[in-house]
Amino acid sequence: MVASGQNTDDLLNSGESMANSWRISTLADRHRALGSNLEDWNGMPTAWTYDKPMIDDYVAVRTKAGLMDVSGLKKVHVTGPAATQVIERATTRNMAKLMPGRAVYACMLSDAGKFVDDCVIYRQGPNTYLVVHGTGAGLEQLNAAGLGKDVSINFDDNMHDLSLQGPLAVDYLANHIPGIRDLAYFGHIQTALFGKPVMISRTGYTGERGYEIFCRGEDAP
Repeated sequence: MVASGQNTDDLLNSGESMANSWRISTLADRHRALGSNLEDWNGMPTAWTYDKPMIDDYVAVRTKAGLMDVSGLKKVHVTGPAATQVIERATTRNMAKLMPGRAVYACMLSDAGKFVDDCVIYRQGPNTYLVVHGTGAGLEQLNAAGLGKDVSINFDDNMHDLSLQGPLAVDYLANHIPGIRDLAYFGHIQTALFGKPVMISRTGYTGERGYEIFCRGEDAP
C-alpha cells in the first residue's frame, strides 16, 4: 500500500539508499518537500538531511527545539497473561520494578549472552507493553521468547514516532497538553494532540529534555 500523495515511481526512483526500504512512512512527502532525498533506515524511507545546513537543526535542538521523525524504530505490542514473562526472557530487565505509566531502557541478549538489540519498554498495564527497538533482532528475540506461551506479539508499523527535543520542547507542548510539565523522565501518558490520540513519553536520544509522540500513521502529517 502506498501512502496518499506518494506514487510507486517515487519510491522506485529515490536512489540506491532506498533499495532495502519495505516499510511505508506517511511523512515521506513532507520530508521531500523540505529537501530530503530520503534514505533507508531499518527498512523505512527516512530523512537524514534536508536541503539546508545541518548546523541549523543542531542549534535548534540545543537552544530551542527540533522535531525529528524516528518512525524507523520498530514498535511491538506485547500483551497477554505471559507478557511479563516474555519481556523478562527477551530483555535484561526485571518487570516487577516497572509500574504502568513508566518506561525503561533495556538490552536484548541472545542465549549466548551476545548483544542483539536495545529497546525501550513502555508498561501500559499489568499485562500490556510496548517495546520500541532499533535495527537489530529485537522482534525475532521477542517472538522466540513468546513461543508456546499465552501472549500476543504484534509488530505495529502504522504507529509513527515523532521526537520533539530541546529546552523549549516542554513549553510548546504545554500550550496543548495540560500537565505535561509534571510528566516524569521516562514516564508516558495517553492523551490527545490536535484532536488526535497519542502516547507521549518523556524520552529521546539527544541528551536534551524532550518527548516522543507516538501516533497513528494517518495522523502523523
